[in-house]
Amino acid sequence: MVTVVGNPRAGSRTAAAAASVAELLASELGTPYRIDELIDLVTFAPAIFQGGPSEQLATAIDLVSAASVIVVGTPVYKGSYTGLLKSFLDVLRPSALAGSVVIPVTVSAAPSHKLLADQHLRPVLAELGASVPVPGVILEERDLEDLQVVLSPWIRENAGIIQATTIALQPVAEPTPIH
Repeated sequence: MVTVVGNPRAGSRTAAAAASVAELLASELGTPYRIDELIDLVTFAPAIFQGGPSEQLATAIDLVSAASVIVVGTPVYKGSYTGLLKSFLDVLRPSALAGSVVIPVTVSAAPSHKLLADQHLRPVLAELGASVPVPGVILEERDLEDLQVVLSPWIRENAGIIQATTIALQPVAEPTPIH
């Protein structure tokens, strides 16, 4: 499981929320969660925007392209998700997320903005081949105070669907011809 965070501030609450979703989901699915699979895009933003060679960017692209489950976290920013996240998604190859289940996690300051980033993000994820089989984790800043209580019902309702979709998306081995 890989977590991608598109907040332009290092050490953001969005990163903490996305990591919490990934950790709780991994625990529910019985898989290990590794903090080294958290990709905080702000740590190598210049490489994303300038397109120059970067070992961090190449590693992030490889991790995301190989992941079966990806948690993507973003704040609601100017009525959508961040330009940093969009720029990272733009550097991925066209079908980079094929075979991956993606869980959007958005954090908004106001209730009226709750759904904006999720509504804009889903079509881009689908364009990259991702499967987004469950509702995103839509958070308001006030939800961050007691995140585990807020996330527990979402995890219970959606973990089985995520697991089933992940299994269904695994490549099927070609049968060995009988001679």
